[in-house]
Amino acid sequence: MAVAAFVAFMLMLAMSTPAASAADESATPSQQGTGSSGVGVTVTDNITDTENLLGDNLGKVSDALSATKKETGVTVRLLYLPKFSEGQDPDQWAANLLKDSNPAPNTVMLAVASEDGNLVVVVSSNSDEWLKRQDTVDSLSQAALNPLTKGDTPDWSGSAIALTDQIKTLHESSSTSRFSNVGIIVFIAALAVLVIAAVVFVVLHRRGKSRADRQLARRERRRSGRRSRATESGADAGSTDKGDSRSDKDSADIQETSSAEDHA
Repeated sequence: MAVAAFVAFMLMLAMSTPAASAADESATPSQQGTGSSGVGVTVTDNITDTENLLGDNLGKVSDALSATKKETGVTVRLLYLPKFSEGQDPDQWAANLLKDSNPAPNTVMLAVASEDGNLVVVVSSNSDEWLKRQDTVDSLSQAALNPLTKGDTPDWSGSAIALTDQIKTLHESSSTSRFSNVGIIVFIAALAVLVIAAVVFVVLHRRGKSRADRQLARRERRRSGRRSRATESGADAGSTDKGDSRSDKDSADIQETSSAEDHA
């Protein structure tokens, strides 16, 4: 993922960009050698500035890179060259260079060709999703480009620091978004648990009520049976008493009749 931006400060480069110093000619072989990708330069440190564009602000930029690494876990590499490899697409050239350097996860490289007016931001393929999204790369490219085009002269150190600041901003936004998503997931999970608990409660309540209703019905049936048996027993006792009363009355009538006959 890379975005090449044509820098509008082409006309001022002749005055603002110092020529490569004699010290550059005595640079270490690792800085002047050809990498495995054949792009003409090997990146060994986080900052490669063959044009001395950062000048006295090198320490300030280094501190910004260290702070970004500490706060976000993102490694920032800066590469300043007069020109990129001729005949190659700047995006692809920078992407190949970063890939061949075996970058750590979450590595961002800002590559600037001061004489060509090209600026490229590339992100290692082993980076987190938020960092290697195209909109993130575009945002980082624009952040690095603004200080180079707004003033009378390009602000090279300001460009690098703006890049690191934008990385921090995007990382914070990504973290907030992740926390928000986690919060939503937790809320949904808690809501699901409450719904399940409510359903279980209703089911158990209904089962308990149904069981209680059945027990109550059985008790009522028992009571009804006992009342029915008591009523039947009472009716039988009443019939027996009435029968006895009739028998006693008949016996009394017979006795009275016998007495009357005796007197006659």
